[in-house]
Amino acid sequence: MDVYGGLRDEVTTYIIVHVGTLIFIALLGLVLYMLVKDLPGRAARIARVAVIPFVVCYATWETVIGLAVGALVQHANEAPASDRPAMADAIQSLGDNAIVGEAGVLVSVGALAWAVAVIAAAVAFRGVGAPLTASVLLGLSAIVVSHPPPIGPVGLVCFAGAVAVLARSERVALPTPRSATAGTPASA
Repeated sequence: MDVYGGLRDEVTTYIIVHVGTLIFIALLGLVLYMLVKDLPGRAARIARVAVIPFVVCYATWETVIGLAVGALVQHANEAPASDRPAMADAIQSLGDNAIVGEAGVLVSVGALAWAVAVIAAAVAFRGVGAPLTASVLLGLSAIVVSHPPPIGPVGLVCFAGAVAVLARSERVALPTPRSATAGTPASA
């Protein structure tokens, strides 16, 4: 894909969307953490830990791919026409980079961490008697990391649906906060 050619006429929208996405990643991580913060067991602990590399790696990747690439495209648009091919090559190389590019280490680690976090959260909620629907929706929300439409929005709907089911569920016993049970042995 020609990154510069695909973005040069839509760069402002691209940057705005990625600023929003960057904020949204932090909120998504916070919501997942808040959902599992007081749940007992290994799966809940895994979810709490996995959400951290998701936010760090995925937000870093979004910053580079969304904001840095967008800024470079804006700069290329304002540059003399004779300079644009070299700038387009530089933009393309950033998108193809093994660490920060579209298929690089940061996005891969972030995506894997999100999948681990939501699947572990789904298991943790099943362990405390949450409805199967909530766990299935949480698991399906792993696809949110493929964020362009239509896949990303479907993942967000799954995540929101899981949160709604959990919020309305009367079958889920409220977990005892970990600090209140400090003297009792933790279950695995």
